[in-house]
Amino acid sequence: ITQLPRRMDASLLSLERHDWRALDAVERPRIPPAHYHRIDGWVRPDRFSGCTTSGCHNPMPHNARKEVRAFLNMHATSIHCGTCHIETAQSPLALTWYDLQTGRQVETPAVHRAFDLLTSPENKNRHDAPDRAFQKELVSLLRQAASDADNLASLKQLADHFAAVRPDSKEFDDLLRVARNALPRHFRGEYGSKLALRNANGAPVLSHPDNEQAVEEFLARGDVLEGQARVDALNRVHTKRRQSPLECNACHRLADGLINFAELGYPAERTKALLDPIVVEMIEHIGKGTPFQMPGFLDNDATP
Repeated sequence: ITQLPRRMDASLLSLERHDWRALDAVERPRIPPAHYHRIDGWVRPDRFSGCTTSGCHNPMPHNARKEVRAFLNMHATSIHCGTCHIETAQSPLALTWYDLQTGRQVETPAVHRAFDLLTSPENKNRHDAPDRAFQKELVSLLRQAASDADNLASLKQLADHFAAVRPDSKEFDDLLRVARNALPRHFRGEYGSKLALRNANGAPVLSHPDNEQAVEEFLARGDVLEGQARVDALNRVHTKRRQSPLECNACHRLADGLINFAELGYPAERTKALLDPIVVEMIEHIGKGTPFQMPGFLDNDATP
């Protein structure tokens, strides 16, 4: 326990889960001690994002505005930088999941498929009257989800519990309710994969094209470049950079959004939450610097 890192910083996102001492010592650890937010699990390092492997950016790249940087960096745990920052005429965006350890295209994360099995209307007959085939499929998906999350103990235990009881028992029914509540806690940073733009061949786009020499030159001389010379050097590095990155409501909107969440395998319940405009409007409200009004029931003078 004494070897736990004391602060949440970019260098930690290059570590494997086993490098974090005692991460599994309790069911829901709150670490590092100096970091405000609870950390239920960990975020697997991305070995193939050219933005970070080049040495140019760190895994938590957004730091300019404290009001919204945590929200933006949260996206970096499950979406490649280029999704918002690389120019493309695609609408909606052509996206694919890619494996963080191989950089290759992979299918929808198992935790999404497990949650879909438990919640979607299409599977209602199966989860309302589960049989051995349903049990086997669910256990397999949960074990794959645990593996994707770097052998996460809580998901492995959930899979073991489902495997240990009869599918027609009250215990199994109770576990279904537990799983529906538990799985959404693993929807960020524990997929073992991320979303990225895909090229005409279906492969993930993990860096700006044709910029290797420009990256080397900038890393060698960037510290001394100033003014227009620095701007020109950065433009040579970011060969396909959007003039301005995508904003929240470009994707999180009820109609004509740039991401087709259903096509990417997101469960209906998760898609509904991602398209809900309330949170997006709140973040944009904060980002614009307008006053944030606390709900009335939090006012000491409010009537109960």
